[in-house]
Amino acid sequence: MPNRVRLVLVSDLHGSKAAYGKLANLPKVYKCDVVVLAGDLTGKVLVPIIRVGSQYVTNLFGEKKVITEGELNSVIRAIRDSGYYAQVMSKEEYDELSNNPTKLKRLLIDIMVREFSGDISRIRDNYRQLGVKLLLIPGNDDFNDFANAVRGIKDDTVMYFDEEVVELGGLIYAGFGYSNPTPWHTERELMEDEIKKRLINILGRLSRSELDRTVAVIHVPPYNTLIDQAPKLTSDLKPVVQGGIVVMEHVGSAAVREVIEDFGPLISLHGHVHESPGIDYLNARCCRRKVPVVNAGSEYQSGVLRLAYLIIENGKLKDKLLLRG
Repeated sequence: MPNRVRLVLVSDLHGSKAAYGKLANLPKVYKCDVVVLAGDLTGKVLVPIIRVGSQYVTNLFGEKKVITEGELNSVIRAIRDSGYYAQVMSKEEYDELSNNPTKLKRLLIDIMVREFSGDISRIRDNYRQLGVKLLLIPGNDDFNDFANAVRGIKDDTVMYFDEEVVELGGLIYAGFGYSNPTPWHTERELMEDEIKKRLINILGRLSRSELDRTVAVIHVPPYNTLIDQAPKLTSDLKPVVQGGIVVMEHVGSAAVREVIEDFGPLISLHGHVHESPGIDYLNARCCRRKVPVVNAGSEYQSGVLRLAYLIIENGKLKDKLLLRG
């Protein structure tokens, strides 16, 4: 095991061009050895920009907007920075997509893959120059077709490792990019018993000495911790407010917590719950170890990059900082 590894955790960038740009330049600001991107890589919405004569019409953040040719690029940039995708099209193309959900989804996934590939290319160029590695997994919000399309990203600098184990610089990284059920019914959700089964399949192949140097990277955080608290929602997905305060509840995975406590990795890194950046500790039953569990949080829609800067030294979490920029 290396004496010292400087590791940065980021997650839930949801396609934000601004956040990915900051991720590309991150090692120039924070000296590190490895960056872990823990899921929810893509945005959720395609914003059509309809060409009407010499102008364009779109619905931008809930407001109908008429755009001139000179304004087009800046509007597209604002859409991309917020994590949405923009597509210029004719009224006929818009009508066809509106009536063909399958074609619309296929277009959205194609755009996701294209934009993500461009972002990763810039990251790869910068990180390679500095000798930094990027490890990444998808999350529950990423389409399966997108995850399959980028699964082959494995080179000397950037490595996809969902449901895989990667050894790097003396540490072992075990990735898992799914979540327990959410109110949004996303594609990459699993029931708790299936999460437990798959995690045991990943971690169960490692010996005790290997687990002692394993960084678990699991998109959803463990249940009932400081890092899995999100606003409680009504049946129509609005936050519950009592006494003027938003009510929070634990939304993490019970299976993830159980597996971490059973296997006792060196540390476990998470995302998924944007509102709960922080660090907590779980007591591992296997080896009387307190396992640090970390969530960097996310503010992608504001173009902010949240990160956890972690120093692992002699097989322990030596220091940690939660940062935003």
